[in-house]
Amino acid sequence: MTRDQTHQTVCQALQNKAAVGFVRTSIKAGYFEILPTSTGQVSDMVDHAFDMLVGSQADVRDPLKLIEVTYALLEDTFHKEEDTFWFNQAYHQYKTCSKPEADFQQLKNLIKGQRLLDYGCGSGYLAARLARGGYQVYTTDVLDYRYDQAKHLPFVQMASSSDIPYPDDSMDTALVQAVLHHIDPPDLPLVIQGIARIARQVLIKEDCYDLPIHLQGLEEKAAQQPLLQVFIRMPTETQYLALVLIDFFANAIAQGIPEMNMPFAFKTVSEWHGILPRNGLRVSRTLLAGFEPGRMHKSCHVWFICEQLS
Repeated sequence: MTRDQTHQTVCQALQNKAAVGFVRTSIKAGYFEILPTSTGQVSDMVDHAFDMLVGSQADVRDPLKLIEVTYALLEDTFHKEEDTFWFNQAYHQYKTCSKPEADFQQLKNLIKGQRLLDYGCGSGYLAARLARGGYQVYTTDVLDYRYDQAKHLPFVQMASSSDIPYPDDSMDTALVQAVLHHIDPPDLPLVIQGIARIARQVLIKEDCYDLPIHLQGLEEKAAQQPLLQVFIRMPTETQYLALVLIDFFANAIAQGIPEMNMPFAFKTVSEWHGILPRNGLRVSRTLLAGFEPGRMHKSCHVWFICEQLS
């Protein structure tokens, strides 16, 4: 998807009132959990941001206005150039400490073996936490922007998302967390095949929509998570557009990286169950995480626990 197509999709989502309302509520819910003493400031900031974004698309879809508003929000509302701004301090603490710890506690019950590849490691916060937990962690990404505490870990920079420069069967487990929907669709089969070649077990976490009614744990999770209850009742297209807005807001605005590749390649659970086996991975378990507590940007997350096809 080109950058213009990305913006066109966001513009479409901003004209869907149900999707906007849901995402506005979900982001506030996540921020309130992380910033319980700043709920007034948080609410005002989120409302202002969405009012600006929606207002830019009030009449017709206009990617240029969307881009203009996005950069204005980064500068004037989220102050992404100011590390000492209260939101940026809280977000940094979340990204460097709270989120990696929550991920580690979840992953240690899923990982097999000791040799672990973090595919799309990003800044490396999770990789560093896994290493402190006793795993032998290897990392790779198309860019190297690891923070200092992760730079001691083995790292190989990929020439492209499908160029995964590790030997066959060299890893016990590969972790692919919220990465695959950022891969351009034509490249996805090669990426999955490459990961399947390298690791005996692959743990994939993805934002999904149109959950099958028979999905294990759905009823229990919906009872625990009001956001999931609302999400699964929305039309399928609205669910997809909600994921688009969550992804855009989290990456382009809260994280301050509007240039990130965002093809919004979200899929249903059924689609993943078809794609993964066709490209070398058997799905042994599908675990619904849903709109998890303790996450700043909540989404409908699903784990696919995979093994190499023999």
